[in-house]
Amino acid sequence: MNWQQEQQAFWDLITKPRDLRESTTTVDALMAPHRELSTVEAIGIYNNAYHQRLIQISSELYPVVYHTLGPDVYTRLWLEYIAEHPPKPGPMGMLGEQLLTFTRNHAQFGKLPALLDIIELESLLISLFDKVDENSYTREMLQALPVPDWPQAHWQAKQDWALLHSRFDLEKYWADMQQHLARDDATQHPELAERATCLLVRRVNHRMQFQRVNPAMALFLQGIQSEDNFAQLCATLAAAFPDQDIPSLSLQLLLKTIELQLLSAAVPEN
Repeated sequence: MNWQQEQQAFWDLITKPRDLRESTTTVDALMAPHRELSTVEAIGIYNNAYHQRLIQISSELYPVVYHTLGPDVYTRLWLEYIAEHPPKPGPMGMLGEQLLTFTRNHAQFGKLPALLDIIELESLLISLFDKVDENSYTREMLQALPVPDWPQAHWQAKQDWALLHSRFDLEKYWADMQQHLARDDATQHPELAERATCLLVRRVNHRMQFQRVNPAMALFLQGIQSEDNFAQLCATLAAAFPDQDIPSLSLQLLLKTIELQLLSAAVPEN
């Protein structure tokens, strides 16, 4: 048999239900040392194919990281990552669950803050997608809250969103990268400009998206995540924005948070 025929025979043996004891002669002949390849070289083919398949899957999970680094550098990053964090049984989405930590601690890649922010963003897009569905807190529920209870009221953040602070304009870079990929033009790679931003990363109708939020909204949402009560939220805003009308601002931010469906209808534990 030639190499292609041997590959087909091997495939047939492992994919078709059968009692392999009835094919002992075929198996022995097929698994014998190849006349042109050593056993190490033969196993090396499968070792390389296995890792290349993992890298190909990871490039679909982290497409912007892949196209930012380019195939060669991206492959190097992932081969080093897989060597330290071999895949575990489970969803393929978990393949890069340690990638951000690994890259932060890497002697070379860890010195690239823009890369770290892109990895963090794509990691959030993956991890938040599978968070449990929760009912959202509504305006009607807020209206039912007795006025005397407002200062001590606090709300529980839903699990399907997170904040990402970056020193780079990831929102524009992301849009530019999509256009770059649509054009498939390697000569016009988008640039990543420095601009401090805070991104709200969230799941909306079972689709992932992110958007820039202003400093007041970012501060308010941080307080929500910390389970601050409404009085504490107002005090934090007053300290950061002393020239603002805090009652109006805090109510506006609370209503916007409800509109974005970021609050859980569940009653927070005291």
